[in-house]
Amino acid sequence: MSNPASDRGGMRARASQLRTQGFHARTLARWPLRGYSVPAPQHVKLGVLRRYGHAGGTWVETGTYLGDTTAVLARTALRVHTIEPSADLAQRARQRFVDHPNVTIHEGLSEDLLPGILDTIDGTLSLWLDGHASGGITHTGPVVTPIREELAAIEQRLDRWDSVTVLVDDFRGFGALAGEEGAYPSRSSLVQWADRCGFGWTVEHDIFVAFR
Repeated sequence: MSNPASDRGGMRARASQLRTQGFHARTLARWPLRGYSVPAPQHVKLGVLRRYGHAGGTWVETGTYLGDTTAVLARTALRVHTIEPSADLAQRARQRFVDHPNVTIHEGLSEDLLPGILDTIDGTLSLWLDGHASGGITHTGPVVTPIREELAAIEQRLDRWDSVTVLVDDFRGFGALAGEEGAYPSRSSLVQWADRCGFGWTVEHDIFVAFR
């Protein structure tokens, strides 16, 4: 005998999937009308993560938001650590991923939590650094972006990992208000960091990618 509650849950999940597919199709169709300008459609960005990330390794994500990227990473990752400073969004993520044993939700500021998380990870590591305040329901912390502290924490622990890839979103924003406290550092600072740490690097679809 079928379970009505389970059937309804499956129907809702399928309806949500179809809505998401329709949204992706519309955004992809509109992208040429924008001259393929940034930001790229979300699923195009996810393609960058899939190409450069280490399948079967550990992912660390800063800025969970609604958990859509988390869900994609969880399909192939050994473990996903995702950090969300908003109490409301962190609770939503806990509910969404309650049946995903390879996903751990960390509530708090990435500049505070990331060092401790990194100290628990060996092997191959991929990081998606997207913890920048971007309006709406996203969290606005003491700084616009914690990228300086995040990169410093990674640099101090590079000898822990066999290989590591660092992907930083919103490259176009770097250099904006660079002289103000807590604002985005310059784009060249990302390049200098990668060079200092022995990373190769590139930029694809507004994502700075460093790998070694």
